[in-house]
Amino acid sequence: MELELELHDIHPDAVKQALKKAKQYRSLLEPDIAESICLDILKIDENNQEALVIYILSLTDQLHHTERQTQIKDITQAIDKLESEYKRFYYTGLLNERRALALMSQPMSHSFAYDYFIDALQCYHHAEKMCPEGNDEAILRWNSCVRTIQKEKLQPRQDTTHIHSYMES
Repeated sequence: MELELELHDIHPDAVKQALKKAKQYRSLLEPDIAESICLDILKIDENNQEALVIYILSLTDQLHHTERQTQIKDITQAIDKLESEYKRFYYTGLLNERRALALMSQPMSHSFAYDYFIDALQCYHHAEKMCPEGNDEAILRWNSCVRTIQKEKLQPRQDTTHIHSYMES
């Protein structure tokens, strides 16, 4: 008997359990499995906010693999589906922060990390202004970025500074 390689839909009443599994696989450092589970959930409930968040996190967990850089488009599309403006800023910041960290692991790209950290800080700044009461996650991420920039002694690229000063004159 030959099996057909087709995806099967999960049952709507299994979504809650599937979300638990996706979180579990992320914590087990298996983001590709968590991503797959989220895709199954999103196939039957495309605006499931919890699945979108876990999907975004699972994809950003994989950014350190250079071949996964192509998933930036998938991540930004998922972020755009988040209903909360706060979450859109926060997760865009997280995407930029993780892109910066991925660049820092590549010797020739280390100098570009600063720009992504600055983009992340701008997003966290906006998120902080609208965060729910008692939720300081944007501040925590902000502080982490600032500490990394300081610890790694990251600076703006010379070409960026030159271009900005040229454009201002």
